Amino acid sequence: MKTASKELQKLRSMAENSLNKTAELHQVLAQIEATLSRAESQKVIEKTNKN
Repeated sequence: MKTASKELQKLRSMAENSLNKTAELHQVLAQIEATLSRAESQKVIEKTNKN
């Protein structure tokens, strides 16, 4: 019975780590998307100012 309990704890820990990594990945992707969006907006502003 202890073996099953330890295995469940291990699996739970792995699942929690996976969720944390997924949340971190989503955060990094959102930051990249925001950076690209700002860069694109800046290009539009520069083109508008040239005309």
